[in-house]
Amino acid sequence: PRPVVVAPRRGGGDGNDHDGVDDGRRRRRGVGVVARGKKKKGFAELLGGEDEPVVVAKSKSSTELSASERCPCGGGAEGAPYARCCKPFHKNESYPDDCVTLMRSRFSAYAKGEGEYVVKTTHPENPIFRDGAKAESGKVVSSLAEDVRMTCKKVKFYGLEIVTDRAGKNAEEHLVGFKYKCRVVGQKGFKEGAEENHSELSTFRKGAEDGKWLFLDGITGAVEDE
Repeated sequence: PRPVVVAPRRGGGDGNDHDGVDDGRRRRRGVGVVARGKKKKGFAELLGGEDEPVVVAKSKSSTELSASERCPCGGGAEGAPYARCCKPFHKNESYPDDCVTLMRSRFSAYAKGEGEYVVKTTHPENPIFRDGAKAESGKVVSSLAEDVRMTCKKVKFYGLEIVTDRAGKNAEEHLVGFKYKCRVVGQKGFKEGAEENHSELSTFRKGAEDGKWLFLDGITGAVEDE
């Protein structure tokens, strides 16, 4: 969103030897899967020994995650937690490969107060980035960084839904339409505001220097261009 002013589970079926494993004893849901079988100990295994229970840790499902563990963007198809979803982008450990992932990471950045990431992933041709936020009189009243910081502080974002994902007018642009919910929560002297529903059609453009996708601009109230 623009400033508001106020992996599938892997494994199994790999052909590995499961000596003595009783598939019926495996718990498919919950914290772990318990199976009866030998621990693979390399050379020590040749010396013999009884079978030992092996506990294989299983990742939490999205419904088991706490509010702080969940990713604001929803975690994608597998419901990945924030630590494995958008956090690596926010901490400059990696960069999104596609525009939908970039859009999700920007949404999460607003929700998590990662304003610097929002600015970093904005194209220099974005009007507010280039010229600043202006009043109706045309006077510049704030910068993009200031607008983003204020939005992160005053608005709670959630309920992201991707609606449109397609190429733009040329190979250098891409469109992502989405819907989301939010509440104004940081207005001094006021209680948390009512839930609001919004939509936007965002345009992303490749950066001139490194070819990475960046947010260019968005049309509020739309999820598809006319």
